[in-house]
Amino acid sequence: MASVEVTVADLQSRWEGGNLTDQFENGYLEQQIEDAVDDADTRWSALIESRLTTGALKPGRYKRIIADAVFRVIRNPEGFTSENNAGYGYGKNAQVASGALWFTAGDIALLTGETGAAAPGTFGIGIDRGWR
Repeated sequence: MASVEVTVADLQSRWEGGNLTDQFENGYLEQQIEDAVDDADTRWSALIESRLTTGALKPGRYKRIIADAVFRVIRNPEGFTSENNAGYGYGKNAQVASGALWFTAGDIALLTGETGAAAPGTFGIGIDRGWR
C-alpha cells in the first residue's frame, strides 16, 4: 500500500461540481478510493513506493491520479461521449458506462516512471536466401 493516504477530502478539493458528499454517499466514495489504490498497488506497488520515497512522484500528484481514476467512474455513469441538437442524438462509450476503474497511459507513466518505450534488446541477423 502506498505511503500516501487518499481521502474523500482529497477528492473534494479536486471536484469541480460543488459538494461531492451531497451527490454521493461518503462510504461509496471511500470504497472507490480504496479500489483505485488497490488497483494501482496491485500493479505497480514497488515502483510507486520507490518513486514516492525518492520524490520522483510527489504525494499531491499521486492523490491527483487516484482522484482522476475515481472521477472517471463517478463523473459519467451513462457513458455519454457526444450529444447532438438538431434531430437529437447522442453517443455512448461502453467502457465509460461500465463504471470500470482504469488509469490512462499518462497516469501509468507518472506512477511508474515507465514511458512504454521499448528497452534495448537483441535481434538476429542472417542472410535471406529466398527459400527456407
